[in-house]
Amino acid sequence: MQCYRVAPDKEASRWMITKGNQDLEELFIYKDEAIALAIMLAKANSPSKIEICDEAHAVVDKRKY
Repeated sequence: MQCYRVAPDKEASRWMITKGNQDLEELFIYKDEAIALAIMLAKANSPSKIEICDEAHAVVDKRKY
């Protein structure tokens, strides 16, 4: 099962999606934009899961697709 993680970058100024240990190339200004793309990726590569983190990198939500 693939895992996509939505978390802030090191400066906490943008949101990024990681797949395993790989950062995807796009950065997002808004968390909701990153979550929407992570959902699309997870659904396209089912079975997958998404972990959504807060600004402190703590997982606040998990979803499976």
